[in-house]
Amino acid sequence: MTWTYSGNPANSTLDAVRFLMGDTDTTDQLLSNEELSWLITTEGTAYYAAAEACRAVAAKFARQMSRSVGGLSADFAAKYRQYLELADRLETEARIFPVALYISGYTRSDKEAVEENTDRESTFSRKGIHDNERVYPADDDASFVYRTGR
Repeated sequence: MTWTYSGNPANSTLDAVRFLMGDTDTTDQLLSNEELSWLITTEGTAYYAAAEACRAVAAKFARQMSRSVGGLSADFAAKYRQYLELADRLETEARIFPVALYISGYTRSDKEAVEENTDRESTFSRKGIHDNERVYPADDDASFVYRTGR
């Protein structure tokens, strides 16, 4: 089991997840690289993976009993609640900002590069997509076309 953090969340999704969940202290490691990699694979994004990682850490703290010895105390129930709250916040952020916007053809050179890339999925919509008069006559009712597929 390995644990790494470069200090730059832009380097990798693994570092981004560690940063988002607060697992950046080498002396207090919460989850291994292998555990986080599995969460990244199953969840798909850094925010969702970080939310699930927080739930996994909360489960670790839920197993421990809060105790007090002399003037020192360890409140694992509070840590449990804090990690669940963080998980909920990260999941909310993932829902609000699910994907980054991409504007195809923002510049002419960008548009041409996108059109020439044969490995890229075709763009869902583009300017002039309905310019074929044989298929979409100018006097045609567009709503009829979308409802019937003809």
